[in-house]
Amino acid sequence: MECITDGLKAVRMSSESEVHQTELLNEQHAVNSESSSMWQVTDITRLRRFLCFGYEGGTYYTSEDKLKKENAQAILRLLEEGKGTEVVQEIKTFDNEGKTVTQEPVLFALALCTQCSDASTKQAAYKALAEICRIPTHLFTYIQFRKDLSGGTKCGIWGRALRKAVANWYNSKDGMTIAMAVTKYKRRAGWSHKDLLRLSHLKPANEDLTLVTKYIMKGWKEVEEVYKDKDNSDGIQQLLKYFEALERVKITQDEHEVARLIEEYRLVREHLLTNHLKSQEVWRALLKDMPVITMLRHLGKMTADSILKPESEAVTIVCERLNNETILKKAGIHPFHILVALETYKGGKGNRGKLKWNPNPEILVALDQAFYKAFKNVEPMGKRFVLALDVSSSMCSQVLGCRVLYANRVAAAMSMVIARTESNFTIVAFSDEMVPIHISSEMTMDEVFTAMHAVPFGATDCALPMLWAIKTKTVADMFLVFTDNETYYGNMHPADALREYRKNMDIPAKLIVCGLASNGFTIADPDDRGMLDICGFDSGALEVIQNFALDLI
Repeated sequence: MECITDGLKAVRMSSESEVHQTELLNEQHAVNSESSSMWQVTDITRLRRFLCFGYEGGTYYTSEDKLKKENAQAILRLLEEGKGTEVVQEIKTFDNEGKTVTQEPVLFALALCTQCSDASTKQAAYKALAEICRIPTHLFTYIQFRKDLSGGTKCGIWGRALRKAVANWYNSKDGMTIAMAVTKYKRRAGWSHKDLLRLSHLKPANEDLTLVTKYIMKGWKEVEEVYKDKDNSDGIQQLLKYFEALERVKITQDEHEVARLIEEYRLVREHLLTNHLKSQEVWRALLKDMPVITMLRHLGKMTADSILKPESEAVTIVCERLNNETILKKAGIHPFHILVALETYKGGKGNRGKLKWNPNPEILVALDQAFYKAFKNVEPMGKRFVLALDVSSSMCSQVLGCRVLYANRVAAAMSMVIARTESNFTIVAFSDEMVPIHISSEMTMDEVFTAMHAVPFGATDCALPMLWAIKTKTVADMFLVFTDNETYYGNMHPADALREYRKNMDIPAKLIVCGLASNGFTIADPDDRGMLDICGFDSGALEVIQNFALDLI
């Protein structure tokens, strides 16, 4: 296990040490029958890819199918080889360091480990449950995966180990933390807290948790009756006031009272009734403590409902928050998140339903400014990049996985990310041959568009960036190709061109081809760890690109 951990740390240092990079190539690449360099894909690599994006092959899909055992053959092989504790450690590492696109693959892998026949693997997996399942949604999803993996029997999965692990999940939290969690996330994936408390045979660890479990199982009336004449501790009194506020919210139609309860008890949208969300005063109360990422999602709704009126206090709050670099950094806001919010808001209508609004000019300006401020939140990868951009007219197509954006806008934004965060990069465009484009860290989005549109476009032959780099002796660790779905290759397959580049330049270079509007294509060699296809584009693709560049997957 120490070898795995030490190896992972060493790989992360590769961006800082070219000596280590050469050693990594010697250890992890092989020579095939054509004397072309290729990186072997081990089961540990396939495990990491699965944990990152739910698929262990060489392609990231923005809309993947439901997770099944067939998606995780590498995990099963590792478990059969007696490497289960190493698998659990990898699960914990990827989860703790936020290297996953979504939580589902991590929870699925954990479910596989907890039903493993090896006692040490099972023990390690159950011990990690409380750490990985940070909110009730994660716990419910994990339980459902256990049910699916055991053939759909709801009660058959509840052995002593699972009962103990679920009970520990509840007992490991203080009273107010668990009270807020169970009332915000009441039911997910077909499970409720009442189900879990009953099936786990929970015995509360303290008086506060006894009160919370009684509220879940019996309801407010019985809780009120039991505790009304007692000499209650400060913790119990705080919980009683909180639950009383929730019960009051369920029955009151007084928007002033609802707004007051939101501010006093830090209630969130999930605590409210649908009718409450028609009130401007209620939305203004929610806005005061609303996380930035949630605020970005609801800008259209709040504008349509006249909460964000021109020159109002609510608009001031939104704009100040968007212009606060500290808040943006703390929330982990990437320029891509702002770009999606900006294009959605600018469009004046939602992706679904009939919601429409007239965009507020102040907010449009604040979003545009936040887009540029958010570049400071991007951590440099420390690699030498060659970006190859498709500049053809077909790049006006919508992006699969993020339909408010167009392919050319994503290509421009990603060029700006590289130009503003990396110190060593070259950007070229597909014309009759590869044509260098000057994109600097000072350029705006409009200026980047102008530079892209000035290039006469040609066929998108994905082998050309590597062949051009060989011809010009351009040094690169990473080739990134952004196209819509034109993944044509001509006289040489891109995989062969990459291997030719590695051999000629003696660099363990990697290739990512992003088909921004494509449901699927085959460029990457699935048995070569240095190649990856991305079909569509979303915020998860950002994590995939970074993990791939840093040798984590």
